[in-house]
Amino acid sequence: MSDEKSFDVKTATEEELRNRVTELEAENGLLLHDVVVLEDEIVNRSLEDFAEVVSDASREFWKGQLIENREAATEALKELMATRAGVGGRQPLHNRGAARPAVRTAAGEADVAGVRAALAGKIRNRAHEISRTEHVPYSVAFRRAEREVGGQ
Repeated sequence: MSDEKSFDVKTATEEELRNRVTELEAENGLLLHDVVVLEDEIVNRSLEDFAEVVSDASREFWKGQLIENREAATEALKELMATRAGVGGRQPLHNRGAARPAVRTAAGEADVAGVRAALAGKIRNRAHEISRTEHVPYSVAFRRAEREVGGQ
């Protein structure tokens, strides 16, 4: 390739200009190839770092996310890792129900109305959570919550 300092655009012939453009396009192609290779290497390293939360099925999705917006994707993957490890993150509401004992009457029998009210509260709370996190209508979330909580 010719030296840029010795090339004068004002005095160059049309053929010299075409040759210079061809040289610069070739150089640009090589640089672009190097960038793509390095970008792939960085993305693959990141995917290896988050192998615990990135499955084979979601690998291509996360690869695209890391290429498009590395900072946001890395932050999301860190949160997934923290949630998986049990550090930070919010526990789903439907897991709290097991901590409360069944409501009982003075005779020791289970209070059916209290049990139904507790179940209704669990379904309502779970429906709100599904509706808010997955952005679905409340009626759809409620039906899903009934199936989830009712199956416990």
